[in-house]
Amino acid sequence: MAALLIGGVLLLAMVAAAGRAAVVLPADARIAIHCGSVEHCYLASKRAGLVIWPTLGGFGYGVLGAVTASSLAVGWVPGVRDVLVPAVMSVMLAFQVGALIVAQRSSEQAARPEPAGSPR
Repeated sequence: MAALLIGGVLLLAMVAAAGRAAVVLPADARIAIHCGSVEHCYLASKRAGLVIWPTLGGFGYGVLGAVTASSLAVGWVPGVRDVLVPAVMSVMLAFQVGALIVAQRSSEQAARPEPAGSPR
């Protein structure tokens, strides 16, 4: 039960990170949606990216929470049931925060004017 509570707190942190990014990021920011590696990375618009990350977190929380609380996990080692949801939610939160940091840095670099006389 504690694993689901911790996972829920991490899901709320994902929503809070998206809310903060909605205020901080400029309207033309592009947010990375990772699909396993850098080669499989989709750059979504600000609005889509801020919706996709918490939605993926909610989906992962729901699926893993249902599996660990169901009869499928009866034979599992108790440590796995206690750690699975918080571990996966922590990784998802870390990826989301990383994508938001990259989006903020990219938009700051795009907004920075080039020095006069610099080669292109």
